[in-house]
Amino acid sequence: MPELNLPDLSALWPQLLSSLPAMLLIAAGAYAAHFLLCRALRLVSRHSRIPEHDIRPVVRALDWIILGLALALVFNVLGFNLGGVWTVLSTVLAMVAIGFVAVWSVLSNTLCTVLILVARPFSIGDEIEFVGEAMKGRVTDLNFIFTTLATEDGGEIRVPNSMFFQKVLKRRAGATTGKSLAEQLHAPARS
Repeated sequence: MPELNLPDLSALWPQLLSSLPAMLLIAAGAYAAHFLLCRALRLVSRHSRIPEHDIRPVVRALDWIILGLALALVFNVLGFNLGGVWTVLSTVLAMVAIGFVAVWSVLSNTLCTVLILVARPFSIGDEIEFVGEAMKGRVTDLNFIFTTLATEDGGEIRVPNSMFFQKVLKRRAGATTGKSLAEQLHAPARS
């Protein structure tokens, strides 16, 4: 029968025993932080109109944050260098956040296009103006990201479709209002 060569762990015992008080202190601090934050949130819940079941997700998130910080401190006490791990984690989180913002903007405009097609706040050929802003023109095109407005000076303004749900819009119906979108897109442009 082959003999197993297990590493000698007796050299680790002195380091673990010397780190034990610090680890116990970290565990006690984490428990105290959990207790105090939960207690504070329950008091806020009782003295405001926020139901306690709405605070539970916040408590869960705080629990995970406290646990993560406590584990990082324990690893630090044991001599593990978490600087490299933190750098990689923060870089990955930053890249995910940047990607999410970019995709969110495109998805927002696409969803707003669908809502514009369903709700029909304006049609191609209508003259629209954003109240309180110097942005106005006649709608000449609508795609999944932008609505194109022809201005009085012959220029074009491309307005992100999400803007139509954030601003007050003034509309004057054009000649093609009431026609289908296909008819509006193939109608000759008015001058």
